[in-house]
Amino acid sequence: METRANPPSTTANNQDVFIWALYVLGGSDREIDVEDIYLKAFEMAPARLGWRTKPELPDYKKTSKALQSVEAKTHVGLVHKTHANARKLTASGVAWVEMYREVFEQVYSRGPVAAASTNVHEKRRKSLHESKAWKTWIKDGNLDLFKLSEALTCSPGSPVAIWKSRVEEVSRAGNVLQDKELIRFAEAISVFVKTEVEK
Repeated sequence: METRANPPSTTANNQDVFIWALYVLGGSDREIDVEDIYLKAFEMAPARLGWRTKPELPDYKKTSKALQSVEAKTHVGLVHKTHANARKLTASGVAWVEMYREVFEQVYSRGPVAAASTNVHEKRRKSLHESKAWKTWIKDGNLDLFKLSEALTCSPGSPVAIWKSRVEEVSRAGNVLQDKELIRFAEAISVFVKTEVEK
């Protein structure tokens, strides 16, 4: 069988984490059920492989797509399909993983893996970092109703429920991304909403 695979990325990607999860589960010696691989990959990179609205839950569509890409495009010849619901690393796959074992351990086994750049939480963080409200808060700790409403894509006169929903989105992004600064920002805007919007 033809083998075709580039070295693993030094930043997380869904295809590499699938291969590493298969290896960690013992896929060099035995076949592993794809659902077990999906769960292990999610455990290693939850911010990349979780639901958009419920990031604490694994999104099987993302891991399934990663598997399809591994087999057809990015890691050809490294994984053997023993039957429809199980996979095992080929000899070439085992050699490839072991050749780059240090990279895998560095990226996936020493702390949380960052969210994908297309992840909704990463997009929210990027948008907030570019906002006037964020820049003002970082500079002097102050919040302004108009700047904040623009940053949170609502209006100053939006119902309290909308404001609370936006605060929750920021808080969730901070927690998923494990961004302490973003978590502090969420706490600050939560207090701001209680004192300035709910009054």
